[in-house]
Amino acid sequence: MAEHSSRKKHAEDQEKIDRIRSELPAVQKQLYMNTGTNGPLPRRSHEALVQAAEAELNEGRASLPVIMRMFESFGVARAKIAAILGCDPLEVALTHNTTEGMNIALMGLDWQKGDELVTANTEHPGILHPAYLLSTRYGVRLRMTDIGLPHIDPLEALKQAITSRTRVVSLSHVSWATGMTLPIRELAEITHRAGALFICDAAQSCGMVPSNVYDLGVDAYACSGQKWLCGPDGTGALFVRKDRLTDIKPTYLGYAGVKRGMGSLEGYFVPSDGAQRFEAATLYPPGIRAFITSLTWLLEDVGLEWIYDRVATLGRYCHRTLRSIDGVTMHSSKENLAGLVHFTVDGMAPPDVSTKLREKNIIIRELMSPAVNRVSLGFYNTVEEIDQLAEAIAALRPDDQAALVAPDAGRRSKGGA
Repeated sequence: MAEHSSRKKHAEDQEKIDRIRSELPAVQKQLYMNTGTNGPLPRRSHEALVQAAEAELNEGRASLPVIMRMFESFGVARAKIAAILGCDPLEVALTHNTTEGMNIALMGLDWQKGDELVTANTEHPGILHPAYLLSTRYGVRLRMTDIGLPHIDPLEALKQAITSRTRVVSLSHVSWATGMTLPIRELAEITHRAGALFICDAAQSCGMVPSNVYDLGVDAYACSGQKWLCGPDGTGALFVRKDRLTDIKPTYLGYAGVKRGMGSLEGYFVPSDGAQRFEAATLYPPGIRAFITSLTWLLEDVGLEWIYDRVATLGRYCHRTLRSIDGVTMHSSKENLAGLVHFTVDGMAPPDVSTKLREKNIIIRELMSPAVNRVSLGFYNTVEEIDQLAEAIAALRPDDQAALVAPDAGRRSKGGA
């Protein structure tokens, strides 16, 4: 009975994987393993974008019905993001990417000279560049850690770095540089005990690992739409917790930032309710329509819990398989791993590895600091693709050194995880 149930579940999963892959043309043409840069765009989302753009072409963009539809779609997008983050839509601002969200949150505080910001050398420029700007503009002291490296205990590192002058701790939920999923809740608790805010970069987490912001305890959480959420470029969101809305003030104000009828040229204004006050730049309406379509697909058809489990399973399998190749060094720990797997090939520069694999129709990427190659696995990938990746990497080595040991290779059916 148990064996029959297992076969049935596998068949159901296989049918689901086939259905998912049929919705993603890009993954059918190549081994698409770079979701950490850009995820594949679903066919339905592309169609929604084209239809919305054609409507703009034929109807114009200035009539009241068109403008009302635009604002309505913005509200729908905030609600979809809130469903993924487990928060109130009023706590969501729409942005163009993670970096914009991080700038909004970090620049919105009343910084004083000598205030401290704790972050990490492993962080993306989306954190580090705004942090450097705070340092040069306001005299904020940056306290750098190595949180995110596999051999570093993130909780102990933060405890050693945080002081009574710390205003903000800013770290990624999942490290772009090493793939480590950080213990955000515990890090946020340490931060809050010190009286500081925790501002989190979610570029490599939202859509890949559970991202309930209340459970995580973060004060702000900035994410991109074009990565794990499979949206178009120019989409993203920023969560700001309700009780932090007065702490993080708008750095710039747009049309929607002030309550209608409550602004004044004499110098006072009443901010819009919720995080919408942070939205100042124009959002591309067809892009938002496509973003909504992608989010609806993930929420209603694919399923977030299924995505989280599948990506984690594929990530573990990829790590186990790549570390079995002679001449490959892993730079991601098998602990706290999701869908980002980092490695190097002895005697080869990471850009050369990426180039050689691209010639074989395998899309990964290299990073500059640390200098590694990175595989970004999505819920649409399969173990067979990971085996193909491993075989291609092993073939980069001289024949007498290439040795691939793929656990249980050949005994899996298509699409298994």
